[in-house]
Amino acid sequence: MFFKVVVGLGNYGVLYEHTRHNMGFIVIDSFAKALGYEIWKREKGMSVFLMKIPQLDGSLLLIKSSGYVNQSGGPVAKVCSFYKILSQEVIIICDDITLELGNVKITERQGTAGHNGVKDILEKIGPGFIRFRVGIGQKKYPEMGLTDHVLSRFDEGEGEILAKKMPNICNDLQLLLDKGILSAMNIVNRSICKRNLTEQL
Repeated sequence: MFFKVVVGLGNYGVLYEHTRHNMGFIVIDSFAKALGYEIWKREKGMSVFLMKIPQLDGSLLLIKSSGYVNQSGGPVAKVCSFYKILSQEVIIICDDITLELGNVKITERQGTAGHNGVKDILEKIGPGFIRFRVGIGQKKYPEMGLTDHVLSRFDEGEGEILAKKMPNICNDLQLLLDKGILSAMNIVNRSICKRNLTEQL
């Protein structure tokens, strides 16, 4: 198994449900459900919700923070320390404003791209983890603040698009888990380039 932990980033609480900044929560919930799992166990000592998915070569841990996105590093570090997991064995699912809604890009050894949750994780566990970036689309209005944008909810049309793309998003994540970073990047990232090129023609 290439990876041992998948982290879905988001803000915990009803106030933030279905917001763009909670894309990590949305994806990891959908991924777990696709595998037949829906019950999360709250680990208060590590400030996370955790789910163990049995694998032939060990359990895969799915986690969601029980705090805020920009404080994700502490909970992730606690999980990695307790289970003796290296940063290279961690996948972070995060929202990305530079990608079209529902598009996926997989990256490694890159900066934070302005994402405070990724920044906090980088500071707490160091480099090496994989970014599974899922598009939330750009601001609808130029004058709209970035914070207002990422904390806004998807409208009905966007919700339908996301629901349609979610099976592919989950398949991309499973591909990364099964095949590793290089194979997944070649397949997933290349598909985005082809799609963008087609749209420009």
